[in-house]
Amino acid sequence: MEIVEYSRPRSIDEALRLIRDRGGTPIAGAAWLRTNAKTMKLGVDLSELGLDFIRETASGVEIGAMTSYRRIETSEVLAQRFGGALGAAVCHVVGVQLRNIITIGGTAAGRYGFSDLNTVLAALGAKVVLYPNTVLDFAKYVEAGAEVPFLIEKFLLPARARAAFSQFRISESDFPVLNAAVAKTETGWRIAVGARPAATRLCPRAMAMLGREARPSDAAIAEAAAQATVELRFGSDIRASAEYREAILPALLRRAILEVRG
Repeated sequence: MEIVEYSRPRSIDEALRLIRDRGGTPIAGAAWLRTNAKTMKLGVDLSELGLDFIRETASGVEIGAMTSYRRIETSEVLAQRFGGALGAAVCHVVGVQLRNIITIGGTAAGRYGFSDLNTVLAALGAKVVLYPNTVLDFAKYVEAGAEVPFLIEKFLLPARARAAFSQFRISESDFPVLNAAVAKTETGWRIAVGARPAATRLCPRAMAMLGREARPSDAAIAEAAAQATVELRFGSDIRASAEYREAILPALLRRAILEVRG
């Protein structure tokens, strides 16, 4: 990648102006962006904006857009609030050096189909805040994106949720063949599936089958897992066929739901 002009703004207002008015490209961790061969006319480095944080609030947890995978992986706050789901979603990514570079905001901005973290965020019912004051449901954002050039400020997570992450990959550090995340929140069960190989999607009909019971029956779990394969579309790539992904999904979902049920 070639960057013609580089800027490191010191305020989020300046960064947004460069992105919207001058067509700048936001640079977060740039772990994936740097593999692109295109020429970037203006690169806007977001590292000086103070967006690297994990903080508890009265209503839940906020994660700044520049927070690294490694910080998410090792956060005691996230582990206490949501179990090991968020940590499990990022720990497979190559090595610690790369996890110190990759950011949650960069992953979300790309809406990557292979993202494990996006799947967990969707299952938790997270919201994404686009500066200055646009709050979007994260799952809907992943599906539809944003209509205008934008800058992600932070992510809003609920106060607590029992959550589990399940995945299948050919090797430890490879992209996933399929991933799934399940969470029991105050509003009920949530199920998200990603790496189909398309981006994360919720499974509303499967979620409805689990209802609001904290401990759904084995039969209800099996029915919900089967329903998820019906309401999702799967594709084929070099890692697996659509038929294979469809076949293994029920097992991944049963495993995650049973972990949350306890």
